[in-house]
Amino acid sequence: MTVDRSYGDHQTRYVLRDGAAVSCVLIFDASQNGQAAWKILLPGPGGTEDQYGAKAFAAPDGGQLRMWLAPVVGADRATELASAVDAQPPHESAWTR
Repeated sequence: MTVDRSYGDHQTRYVLRDGAAVSCVLIFDASQNGQAAWKILLPGPGGTEDQYGAKAFAAPDGGQLRMWLAPVVGADRATELASAVDAQPPHESAWTR
């Protein structure tokens, strides 16, 4: 599994790939009136990304992300995504400590 990180507008995207296929996408979205939130998207039909859930955390925290994501994407994928966030968190200007 690999995680690719990208920025666009007020979002940081962490795309988890299993080989060439997208396994899931974790998004940090800071565009909602100052209320930043994490969103998890799962592959849908026809190449769509369907939002499965959203959660607001005061700051990027690997432990909280793992606990929230594990029931959704499984423990291994949750650990992989949380490790990627710990290694390269969203730009600090997008979230509040």
